[in-house]
Amino acid sequence: MSAACRLAALALALGAVDAGAQQPAPAPSPFRRRMPAEDLQMFSQVWNQIRLNHPDSVDSHELFMAAVIGMVHAADPHSFVIPYYRLAPEKEKEWRAGKFYPVPIDFEFHGGSPVVVSVAPGTAAAKLDILPGDELVAVDSQAVTAESSMELEIGLSGAKGSTVTLTLERQRLDGSIATLRRTVKRERVEETPSVPTAFMLDRETGYLRITTFASLKVADEVHAALGRLEKLGMKRLVLDLRNNGGGAIDQAADVAGEFLPKGAIIYTAQYRKKADDDRDTVRVRRSFWNREKRYPVVVLVNSGTASASELVAGALQDHDRALVVGRATFGKALLMRGFPMSDGSTLVMVSGHVKTPCGRLVQREYRTITRRDYFRLAGAERDTAGRPSCRTAGGRTVYGGGGVYPDVALPEREPAPLWLARVHEDDLLLKWIGGYLAANAAAFGSLDALAATPTVPAQAITDFRAFAERQGVAIPADGDGWIRGALLREVASAKWGTEGRYRILAVIDQEVKEAGRQFDRAAAILAAQGPD
Repeated sequence: MSAACRLAALALALGAVDAGAQQPAPAPSPFRRRMPAEDLQMFSQVWNQIRLNHPDSVDSHELFMAAVIGMVHAADPHSFVIPYYRLAPEKEKEWRAGKFYPVPIDFEFHGGSPVVVSVAPGTAAAKLDILPGDELVAVDSQAVTAESSMELEIGLSGAKGSTVTLTLERQRLDGSIATLRRTVKRERVEETPSVPTAFMLDRETGYLRITTFASLKVADEVHAALGRLEKLGMKRLVLDLRNNGGGAIDQAADVAGEFLPKGAIIYTAQYRKKADDDRDTVRVRRSFWNREKRYPVVVLVNSGTASASELVAGALQDHDRALVVGRATFGKALLMRGFPMSDGSTLVMVSGHVKTPCGRLVQREYRTITRRDYFRLAGAERDTAGRPSCRTAGGRTVYGGGGVYPDVALPEREPAPLWLARVHEDDLLLKWIGGYLAANAAAFGSLDALAATPTVPAQAITDFRAFAERQGVAIPADGDGWIRGALLREVASAKWGTEGRYRILAVIDQEVKEAGRQFDRAAAILAAQGPD
């Protein structure tokens, strides 16, 4: 019997188990674990065979980099390599002078193609209907030649405020493919506001949106915004962390510290090998404020709430300081560190895991699924079954092991209809809004007035319906509600910029309204902690 047949027979014998019987503990593997020296020898032999016998001319550097990147990706889905590149002279001059401004879009390579992972909130690109999953196929009408995220980022960068035209392909819900052209402004995320809006929903309820922790001024922005709201009479707060992909962990810790007493644990860290400046336990520190805010807080989260923003939600939930409302967060709780390589490259690698104050590990499982599924299934609906849990200071059970699970779970949003996807893909709102506002300059007096009565004239809906029809998009008779919301967002954005867009998004959002209905529960868990 051949070796292949013997292995097949062994696999069949090992798998022939009565499915209805009690499963015994798994037997130890009959195969000896390979030693690193054996694997390195195999690697060298494979490379030599390709180099000597492959009929095509293969670049050895490409082979080695593919092996390095594959090895890093096999370790976990977040570690990555920034290869050292010898830039073209003009690019190197701009790079060294600090004149590079990137396109504020994160790409990852899947199957050799760059795919959008996220668009930085608050940037001009965030208004262009560029969605996660869109595949980049051309840059300024030229095919994409970059082979790594870093190479693509440098290639797309340029002078501050300049633009680049991206051609993207999107698979629609019905399986068809849409080709989109988007002119994207180059800008740095850290230069955009992290708190695009903070206002009073009613006489007592404040609303504050944090879109990112990437800036080093997030905590300052949040502290200033809370001060303004308190002067307006705020007695309770909706803190919106939806679609906040994280950023600087120290900024998140300071934001959490706004609402927790000095010395309270924000998170604990576990390291394989700790650096000199690593801390096992991070606690609330005090800087320019004397004590924590004591009003009820409801924190809004969803599957786009990730990393540093999950630490804020988890810390406030564990200390019974806030009620968390929404959907399970992304589930990324890893500490990253850069390791310089001898050739000038950098390995950015996971160096530790983070736990919330009561001991939850928020990180999603990534060992048992593929890298693609890890990201693709981030928004999948998940319940509490099988999740690790712990008890808060007040005795509530909270769950981890796949994101921060909310105290009040909200259903998934209704997907937008295909005709509305066409409206966004064809940029019909942007093409229409300028002419409409020029002809109806007095229709919208102020952002405060629009927020108080968030509606658009019926004639605007009629006009846009006719405009879309002329562009080949038929809007059904029951589509007025979708149109009204889209026009409101576009009017607010065109007249009052990012602040207007996020404010109107908040006042018409049913999830924000639901958060406002949960303050009795938020107040109850806060009161259970006793007086100040």
